[in-house]
Amino acid sequence: MRQPAFVRRNLASTATDDALVALACDENLWVRREAARNPATPSWVLDLLIRAGADADLRGRRRPDPEMTSRDLRRLVECGPWAQLLVADHPNTSSEVLGVLADQPDTRLRAAVAGHLNVGESTLAHLCADGDAEVRRRAAVNPRRPDAVHDLLVRAGSDAGLGKLELGNDDAVDSVQLRELAALGPWGLFLAARRPVCPIDVLESAAAAPDWKVRSALLDNPSASDDLIQGAIELSPPFDDLRPLSNRNARAAELMPLAEHPQLEVRMACARHPNASVDAIAVLVADRSADVRRLAAQHPNLDAHDHERLVRAGSSKDLAVLADPDPDLDPSALDTLARGGHWARQLAVRHPATEPDTLARLLCDSDGKLREWAAAHPAAPQDVIDDIRRVGGAIDFQGVGESDPDAPAVLLERVAGLGPWGAWVVSWHPNSPPHLRQPSSSG
Repeated sequence: MRQPAFVRRNLASTATDDALVALACDENLWVRREAARNPATPSWVLDLLIRAGADADLRGRRRPDPEMTSRDLRRLVECGPWAQLLVADHPNTSSEVLGVLADQPDTRLRAAVAGHLNVGESTLAHLCADGDAEVRRRAAVNPRRPDAVHDLLVRAGSDAGLGKLELGNDDAVDSVQLRELAALGPWGLFLAARRPVCPIDVLESAAAAPDWKVRSALLDNPSASDDLIQGAIELSPPFDDLRPLSNRNARAAELMPLAEHPQLEVRMACARHPNASVDAIAVLVADRSADVRRLAAQHPNLDAHDHERLVRAGSSKDLAVLADPDPDLDPSALDTLARGGHWARQLAVRHPATEPDTLARLLCDSDGKLREWAAAHPAAPQDVIDDIRRVGGAIDFQGVGESDPDAPAVLLERVAGLGPWGAWVVSWHPNSPPHLRQPSSSG
């Protein structure tokens, strides 16, 4: 079991043995700094790290030694994760070492290898089908990129930059080529498993893939059996309600319920269906999952006004992460977001212009973290916070606390009407009206 960073940091300042080599190459900069200060740290590893591009205290980087040999760089590969990142970026690293680094789980390493000019063609071919979009994008622009592999991925449904799916791409790909795709890597396996003519052994590989995004490809394939779908998404048949996902001619009304399906793989498949309606995409761009939002943001049916509102509220343009909000966004737009999906509500509760009435509803949101943020907002209505606590809401907004047994019925009704958590809290109150006593799972 890996020790916590603070323990490794203490070891780096006191150790006197070979462990200092690994600590000098640790991913944590404070651990590395202590190792650099420790006089017992072997000078050879400090020298190699500095020549590979580390600064003197091992906290950052500087220009690497252009004369450093590939043999010395190979020595660093076994020393630790930060050393591997330096090696992956060094211009003299050999194709053999880059091939080793390309098999590592760290996406930063694979991305660095994908952009390296010394990377071998076979390694680069697999990186073109990597499970991480940024790795694929860097491989796609590498001048050593194998064009035959790139062309096959594009024909199978990838965009030219290898970062996303090209919706509506129905170019013919035969079973032999589908097996070639599947052997390249997760992206190739995903593209292959979506095809109706995909061989059964490839479909079985996709159904058993560790990456849920790869497994979700079976929902796009009309030839996938119920058994395979069951194994891929852990739902029980029948799957009649999911079959529109594999029908390129499915009606928008058939897809709409799937935009709110509890299973992540189903929502992902809905976000990439070419017939998903404007309303379905509006739901999916506010999804809890960044992967679903990112895919929905690329959909041709995305309403530009919906996208602009999310971005101005504080989302990145690809809807994957938070960004700086527009402080001049109209509060009515934030109120609209506060009535939407999880991502939309998260943006609303964090925005400085969100008004007290909107925050009052967010104080009783079904998500505990959003309630906590709403209570901490500078504009949070203190009278509403006091009301919620009076009827039994916990001080931290995470459960039920001590309530005022004399709280009037009108107050209980008002708090219950703010949102699902408010109704749940009120259901525990001794004076709760009969119609509010149904417990729910919102707490």
